[in-house]
Amino acid sequence: MEVQVLPELPANQLNEAWEFYQDTFADLGVLAVNRHLMYRHEFDELMADKRADKYVAVDGDGAIVGLGVMTNELDAVSLISAQYFEYHWPDLYEQRRLFYVVFVGAQAGTRGAGVFISLLRSMYGAIGKVDGKVFVDICAFNEERNSLPRMIAMILGRAAGQAQPTRLDSQSFWMYEFPPPGTAVREERRTGFRERRGGLPERRGGLRTG
Repeated sequence: MEVQVLPELPANQLNEAWEFYQDTFADLGVLAVNRHLMYRHEFDELMADKRADKYVAVDGDGAIVGLGVMTNELDAVSLISAQYFEYHWPDLYEQRRLFYVVFVGAQAGTRGAGVFISLLRSMYGAIGKVDGKVFVDICAFNEERNSLPRMIAMILGRAAGQAQPTRLDSQSFWMYEFPPPGTAVREERRTGFRERRGGLPERRGGLRTG
């Protein structure tokens, strides 16, 4: 397995990368309220945007088994506020030492074993070179059920020697119901996760940000 770092994804890999992206992150369509999945034209534009590096893990046959995107040009990401980072870390922002991971994922199953770790370690190489900081966006399901913040801290900690995570912000979606009179009032719920339906698999190899 090899991780390639590319400014632009070659045209002959675009369809394969799109299929990998859909397969890896499709679950988020029913696990997160916010739309985390890009449309095809958005994906194609990102893969062609040289402001964001593409981390492509390929197996011995050249097939994509992992894919990630990271940038230190935060104004290139439409779904985050570059002004937030510029305000709180003006020097690091100006020096482009702040990095944002748009997404990173590895193929589920044995073919993807170790790929997620290799992708994150490769991404840390660019961050560590300039003594930078990296930001990710994790939905509640991946935080509560899959413990992704802790997992990422462990992987990056092994690469850097130590990694200290800090929650920067969060957004919650609330639903209000209107039970008929006389219905017993239940306790306020802090999660809307339902029981698993339709054999939906739990995956630990994908982090979709943005």
